[in-house]
This record gives sequence, C-alpha cells and structure tokens, in this order.
Amino acid sequence: MEEERRKSGSGRGGKPPFGGQKGRGGKPSGRKGAPAARRRSGAGAGEKGGRTFRSQRPENKKKAVDRDRYPSQNPYDRLRPEEPPLPRGLSWDMLSPSDKDALRSLSREHAENVGLHILAAYGLEGEDLPLALAHAKWAASNASRIDIARECLALMAYRSQDYRTALKEFLTVRRLNGESDWIPFIADCYRGLGEPRRAIELIKQESPKAGPEAKLEMMMVMAGAFADLGDFQKALKIVRVMEEIKGLPAAYRLRALEAEQNFLSASGREREADAMEGKIEELEDQVFPQTEEEDVLDFDLETLDERVIADLLG
Repeated sequence: MEEERRKSGSGRGGKPPFGGQKGRGGKPSGRKGAPAARRRSGAGAGEKGGRTFRSQRPENKKKAVDRDRYPSQNPYDRLRPEEPPLPRGLSWDMLSPSDKDALRSLSREHAENVGLHILAAYGLEGEDLPLALAHAKWAASNASRIDIARECLALMAYRSQDYRTALKEFLTVRRLNGESDWIPFIADCYRGLGEPRRAIELIKQESPKAGPEAKLEMMMVMAGAFADLGDFQKALKIVRVMEEIKGLPAAYRLRALEAEQNFLSASGREREADAMEGKIEELEDQVFPQTEEEDVLDFDLETLDERVIADLLG
C-alpha cells in the first residue's frame, strides 16, 4: 500500500488518480484504532482545528459510558443477513473520541456495531480491499446520516477505483458536515470519471478556502487533470512549482518528482524522464521507510495562498 500511497499524477502513459494522499495516506494517518484521525480539519473533537460534535455541546453532555453495560449489537457469532463477519479483536474502545461522538446519535448497540465495521474496513484496507469495501458498505447502509460511515465508504470505493460511488459518498459527507477536507478526492473522482475540466473548475472554486496541505493535494490533482487533457506543459509547470516550495516535506517532493517523470514519459520525453531516476531513488531513500510521525508543514506552506493556484491556472 505504501507504493500506492506515494504514486502521483498519471502513471507512465496511464491515468490513475493522484493517490489521494493528504499527507502520507489516503486518509489522515493515525490508523492504530483511530479512524477519526482521518479527518483533515483536526485530529479529534475538541482538539485544535477540530469540529465540535453535537454531543460535545453542554446541553448534550452524556454521562460516562459504563463499558460493561455497552454490549455489542453484533457479537462475532451472531451476524445478520448480508453482514460481513468482523475480524476478532475489535472493540468500541479502539475508536477515537471524535468517532465515538459522531456515532452516539445512534442507539448504543447500533453505534458499536457500525463503529466496529468502520474499524474493520480501515484495518482490512491494505490486505483485503473487497472485504474492507463490504464492511464500509454495511456501516454506511446502517448509519446513512453519520458522516464518518459515509466517509469510510467513500474512501474504500475510491481505493477500489469505483469513482462514481466514491464521488457520491464524498459529496454526501460534505453535505452532512460542511467540511472541505475531501475536495482533492472529489476533484480526482471527476478525473477518474473522465471529466478533468470539471476537476480543474472545482479546484479553482475551492482553493481560496483550502488550507496549505489541501492546496498541495489540489495542485497534484490539477497537474494530473491538465495531463489528462494533453497539456503536459501546464502539468509540468505545476509540479515543478511544487518542487521549489521552501520547506516542502520530502514525501510531497518525492510525489512531485514522480509526477514530473510520469508527465515527461507520457509526453514522449523518455530521455528526460529516465534522467530523473537517480534523483528519485535518492529521495526515496530519505522518505522510505518513514517513521510513524506526521510530516509537519513548514510555515512557508501556511502562506501558500490562492494566488499560487490562480497563477498556475491563468
């Protein structure tokens, strides 16, 4: 999966999506029992930059849950029709606080059932994507008004290259919570559906409101969209601008270099593409293997505003 995560732009001569990397992975990292850290606007409810869930408001504060009185609606040996079997070892306690808050509008047992399937989907993503997708579909169908359930299905469909389903689910997530975290994914789904111009228009519209990391992801998608249209000059300009950003994390720089190599190859400039191999391999040695710590965006990226993208689109 790490290979998939770091691929960007078009494949050599092909047109896969940007990889949806939002930092180091298609969803926010923090996988060890914390799917809600997958949100871009903040790691968890109440944390800096995170949103406030209904259950966090003073008037809706709940008493602490007694874990012994919170049985799962889905013990491992009692599945309902069409319900995928859960991997053993999952528990409600493995969910992050913000995920728990999002699910507590459901009944206790139902919340736990949906939460376990969300955990299963993310846990299986790297080893059995079809089964991960089945868990995500179950969670979304049983909690259709819960953003994290629809978000989980959107991501699993995206990873499965089912861009039509992914687009529908990402748009639903945005309607449910108003967040713009997934705009690069939405734009990339348009690419996957053969609508690169629509991807570019969406980025034009949304980039002024995006944070620095989202802008970087938008630039990657935008470069791929121009390549889809055969405008490799514009695509190359975008990734080369990225490469020159001071303080750009090494993982992003690697993605930009790989995208540049892909665009050169796809435009028939094989000699130039081959000449980049040594530089890419050198940077790969720095980036992989990575630690579990998140890449920290440099202050210079915080000042990356809409004029950068506007100039590139001009």
